[in-house]
Amino acid sequence: MRWLILLAALAMVGCAVRPVRVVTRDGTRTLDELVSRHPLDATTNIRADELDRTAGASIHLVQVRGGETPHRHRQHDLAITVLRGEGVLTLDGATRRLEAGDVAVIPRGAAHHFVRTGKAPAAALVVFAPPLDAPDTVPVADVDSPATAR
Repeated sequence: MRWLILLAALAMVGCAVRPVRVVTRDGTRTLDELVSRHPLDATTNIRADELDRTAGASIHLVQVRGGETPHRHRQHDLAITVLRGEGVLTLDGATRRLEAGDVAVIPRGAAHHFVRTGKAPAAALVVFAPPLDAPDTVPVADVDSPATAR
């Protein structure tokens, strides 16, 4: 029984060491390659780069050095896969720790924000549905005001 547990633990370690790869119509790239193609400079808090799109969704590499302010997306649902780093996601007032490998789903209209807690910037693959064609980030205070409440 002990050898089975050891074998399972070794298999999990082997999986964790494998570099993350992102496959798009443009090819397959490791996360390190994507980050080097889309560098987050020392003075930038958040960088988002579109990697691909379909008729129903757009796929973005989002890197976070610090954190976001609370906001909503009026037109888009989001699916976020954390590829590197860690942080805290606040979603409709509830906080959840996220780290590499975690997936979060954010429905349109839900107040949310992410704040990095690790030493290095966090990186995530973010899918917007429908495709993101224009800025759709609305500060929570603006959306929650009586004139613009959803």
